[in-house]
Amino acid sequence: MIPTGAGPPGALEIDSELHSDTARLTPVGELDIATAPQLEQEVRSLLARAVRHLVIDLSRLTFIDSSALRLFIVLNDRSASEGWTLSLIRPTGQVRSVFEMTGAEENLPFIGDSGRA
Repeated sequence: MIPTGAGPPGALEIDSELHSDTARLTPVGELDIATAPQLEQEVRSLLARAVRHLVIDLSRLTFIDSSALRLFIVLNDRSASEGWTLSLIRPTGQVRSVFEMTGAEENLPFIGDSGRA
């Protein structure tokens, strides 16, 4: 795993694994208006490298806000229109509650942890 963006509390670290045309990103920490662009840039970088299958493991996030939720909705829409696949590993705790309360959980491509890249 290659950690990127390590920083102070409240910052976001992104662990990244790349195998052929499949990538797995694991954001660790808080994903909010200040850090969502960091994850979005990492996704863009991987897609530019011909990644066709992207797994984002949300299990290590401790907080998300509406900008993070929007990012996952946009990525899901982009994957459908651009011909790559997105899979999200379910978050826990408060983060999972955000997806449940907003109804986004029903419309995003969540999988179990068996989808390891």
